[in-house]
Amino acid sequence: MANIFADISWMEAAAAAVAMLLGTTVFSATGFGIGMVATPVLLIAHEPQSAIVIPGSLGLLTGFWIMWKSWRDVPLRQVLPVSIPSWFGAPIGVYILSTADAGILSIAIAALIILFAIGSFFKVERELPFSTPLGVIAGFVVGVLLPTTGVAGSLVMLYLMTRQWERQTVRAAMAFFLTTLMIMSIFFFWFNGLYTQERLTLIGIAAIPAALGLALGSIIIKRINERIFQYAVIGIIIFSSVVAIAQELVNL
Repeated sequence: MANIFADISWMEAAAAAVAMLLGTTVFSATGFGIGMVATPVLLIAHEPQSAIVIPGSLGLLTGFWIMWKSWRDVPLRQVLPVSIPSWFGAPIGVYILSTADAGILSIAIAALIILFAIGSFFKVERELPFSTPLGVIAGFVVGVLLPTTGVAGSLVMLYLMTRQWERQTVRAAMAFFLTTLMIMSIFFFWFNGLYTQERLTLIGIAAIPAALGLALGSIIIKRINERIFQYAVIGIIIFSSVVAIAQELVNL
């Protein structure tokens, strides 16, 4: 056991703990965003595979908790046509994560995170034409991108917002989508040998901060101004993504 912890630096442990505290706080409050928040923080101290596997694994528990609390709000008939295509995209995404160059993948992940963070400011206020086919396409694309980069959930979030549902319904639908996709992704993480001893240890270290974030998010959703919370989260996302990109560019 001592040898396992000896292989993990304090910086790696701290990055995992802080990333999951922030990521699960946002996920608990909004129903999505765990990868968008946690991944760039993890990239500061970890390689891309760990930065995806850790939040993907711990996010599953958060997703189950949200679904348990709001199961009656999940619009199954509407969200399944979006969720099922994502399951077929997951093995493609995990394969890319397993084989791509780590440095290039880190830069690509951080750059995409910045784009999706900026895109989360935009809200679609009307029903899109051909919304069901677009939802199927969005589901598959996110199924590929989420296990590869940890982000892209906002594509499905934007699609769900065009349905003019209540905030709680959107949150529950998004949690259902991400939780079922995480289940598929975790299976393929295991199948491709991505659960190393070090990553499992980091998941254990980050589990308590993740649980704290879960509780904190449930408080925030009731008490804080949504717009102020969004600005703060996106500020953290962009800052940590820029730091991650700068580190990789220096190492090229």
